[in-house]
Amino acid sequence: MPCFNEENNITKTLNDIKEGAQHINYEVLVADDASKDKTVEMVEKFKINNPKEDIKIFCNKDNRGIGYNFWETAHKALGKYYMTVTGDACLPPSEINKIVNNIGKADIILTPFRDTRGISRRTVSNAFVFIINLITFNNLRYYNGANIYLLRDIKLCKNRGSGFGYQAELVASQLRQGKSYIEIDIDVTQRSSGTSQSLNLRNIPSVIGSIISIFFNQILHLLKKILK
Repeated sequence: MPCFNEENNITKTLNDIKEGAQHINYEVLVADDASKDKTVEMVEKFKINNPKEDIKIFCNKDNRGIGYNFWETAHKALGKYYMTVTGDACLPPSEINKIVNNIGKADIILTPFRDTRGISRRTVSNAFVFIINLITFNNLRYYNGANIYLLRDIKLCKNRGSGFGYQAELVASQLRQGKSYIEIDIDVTQRSSGTSQSLNLRNIPSVIGSIISIFFNQILHLLKKILK
């Protein structure tokens, strides 16, 4: 669970996971990205009030971004599968339950959703998906969701983008290797507190970097196939 300044959302997120995944064995790895509020304090309080929940907290000294936290935390995980649930409480328990109920049906579980975000956010998101699909010849509806991967595949992956396009790099890499996938339609809610950091101008270079990385890796993949 990557989080940054989510003191008003983090407890609900943890409760949503507790309710939605109660029928499976899991651990929650909270990756706090140098929050300046009481996010960590709220997680600690939740741990005390829910002693049976397996929750570990990892705190960055500096803000490193969601992609960095995804990769770094994977090496601290112990399970067979790896899933990201962001700390903004936008994934209801029913949808968490729907996603985890599909574990084992494919190597990758992708989670496109009905997009009710603002027009600017939807336009940027749709343009990103269109570009990645164009480059990779895929026909996916969404890349950066609450996806589930095999943990061993995450740990072995060499395409480790650290910006907001990190999952697109990962999915593109996995599909080039012939990994199977399914898409599970889910419904998400809007955050009740705080603002999303995804449209921050500082994220633009990292997203462009992901697109360039995916493009060149796709070219290399095609060249290898031709030269075989």
